[in-house]
Amino acid sequence: MNGAAERLEALRQRAAVERADFVEALAAARGEVDDLRHRWRFAGWAASGLAAAAMAGWKLFGKNSLAARVSKIASYASLALGVGRGVNRLRRFW
Repeated sequence: MNGAAERLEALRQRAAVERADFVEALAAARGEVDDLRHRWRFAGWAASGLAAAAMAGWKLFGKNSLAARVSKIASYASLALGVGRGVNRLRRFW
């Protein structure tokens, strides 16, 4: 009976050691998961910021943006003013 009690005590000690090892391994894994989650969250924020900046840049400076339209209108206005000046100069000679 004494041998059985010693085996039970040895098993209890072994279980306590294994539980401590398991808790330590879980804590390390949890820390790694938290670090990975933090990195991916930061990468998501960075990607969102870049996408927003690209969208704003396209809206401001893209092919159909307000700046492009103003530039086209300014070109047409400059052309019209140049033609008007040319007509004025020609009218002097008539």
